[in-house]
Amino acid sequence: MIDALFDLFGTFHQRGDLAQAEAIARSIRQAIPDDCVSLQFLGLTWYRTGRRDEAIKAFKAAAACHHERGGSVHVDRRLHAATQCLRAARGNGPTLPGVWYDLGLALFRLRRFQQAIDAFQTALSGRPDFPAAQRALARSIARASRRQAAAPQHEASLAGKSHAAGHGHRPLSITGPVQAQHVQQRTPGCVAPAFLR
Repeated sequence: MIDALFDLFGTFHQRGDLAQAEAIARSIRQAIPDDCVSLQFLGLTWYRTGRRDEAIKAFKAAAACHHERGGSVHVDRRLHAATQCLRAARGNGPTLPGVWYDLGLALFRLRRFQQAIDAFQTALSGRPDFPAAQRALARSIARASRRQAAAPQHEASLAGKSHAAGHGHRPLSITGPVQAQHVQQRTPGCVAPAFLR
């Protein structure tokens, strides 16, 4: 039954019938509330229908769901059902690798690189001969590595700014007040990286 629902989700998603795809993801989520996959697929439909903030919340909740489940040693009946959902969604249905790929693209655009990597890997496990997913995976890994390498530098920069502010100095701004206002007015996510267009 779960396999059929995920295949149906993939079919509607592939056809562009996002209202029906959302309804399927909601019904799975309603039947198995702790299922992380239907939450991710729901986030994907929200992202593709312009509900970016809702999608981000869903992706954050899905990341927390996966994190919490990873450390759990107790398996109850609901967790077993959620595990079956994960197995079904990672199956070899004809449309599911495309769904995982689209999910990875959305997550990449939102700079949720680890989740994007997981989605692209799942797409490739269902369809190993998927060149677009292979390229996207490589780029996601590169971006995640750059972000990880930049994190200590960013933390040191923040420590320096708080130190300067504590001594009555104003931290330097590269953008300046006029440019900073302009940057805040831009619509996030409008321009996709070239490889994602």
